[in-house]
Amino acid sequence: MTQPYSFTPEDVVTAFEALESSLFERKRRLDADGKPTPRMLVVAGAEGSGKTYLLNKTLLASKRYDDYVSLYDPEYRKLHPQYEAMKSLGGRHVYAHTEQFIWQLGNKIFEHALANHYDIIMETALDDVAFADVPALAQQAGYQLELHLIACQKEFGHWNTLERGVKSVAEDKLERFVSLSKIESSQANALKIIDAFEAACLRTPGSQISLYQRGMETDRDSRLLCHSVCSADLRLVPQASREDQPFFQPPHINGVFEIRRGSQEEAASTYPQFFQLVHTGMLDEQVRGKMLKACCTTLGKAQALNEQIPADVFRELSLYVLKYLHP
Repeated sequence: MTQPYSFTPEDVVTAFEALESSLFERKRRLDADGKPTPRMLVVAGAEGSGKTYLLNKTLLASKRYDDYVSLYDPEYRKLHPQYEAMKSLGGRHVYAHTEQFIWQLGNKIFEHALANHYDIIMETALDDVAFADVPALAQQAGYQLELHLIACQKEFGHWNTLERGVKSVAEDKLERFVSLSKIESSQANALKIIDAFEAACLRTPGSQISLYQRGMETDRDSRLLCHSVCSADLRLVPQASREDQPFFQPPHINGVFEIRRGSQEEAASTYPQFFQLVHTGMLDEQVRGKMLKACCTTLGKAQALNEQIPADVFRELSLYVLKYLHP
């Protein structure tokens, strides 16, 4: 089937060249002997978990990552050769028809940055199991990894994508609506991807993993649960805090969260805790009440936009209202 907005490999090269001068005008990290010591910041979590918000509002705001190369920016989509032809049909249309292009452009940026030891920022929604190959590539290229992983109960995450999508329609931003099945598919990929990142972190001293929870229990903020750093003797060691930020204890989950692993032979530590958070239902009455209120609010916003919103969005929001109204 012919794609309505085609592009060629040469178009991807042209887009890369348009970004190259600004994107790679950055300092590269070197040790005292002039040897590259690059770092990779990875923000991971299924759709709706708040990756971009955490990245932009907390991590990038710290200014520690100013010299890192971002593999993705919504503005890159405007480099599609047929962007002008598609933009009149709205942000959702542009998003849907620039996906293949943006993946190929991102891959090209990644290959160049990795080969030349630039510090890298990567976001992953865990939506492609191929992300499991990235940690080993980075580790082999001498990268120190910094993983920020957000665990999000799937129905909360799904509501968040619906809320985000409705808002994007109102503001004509580049966005899409995400199905619950797609979020579930991403969470099914999580085991392989997260274990691969943990294994790579365990091979490079200074690599670190931070685990967050986001949901109604956290007032929709990403709250830090635990933070571990790879020691000189290649162990993942839990830290008492991260930059004096206190850890959050989920009110309805017993036990302390910590990522601890002494060797490659030991069982992985990060994924089981991520799994527990993702698959814990919203059972508390107060939490369910917050979910109900949020879904009703989003439904009201969607109704105000009427025919601009897909019918599935109204159906899914209405089903959540019924589910959380009646325990």
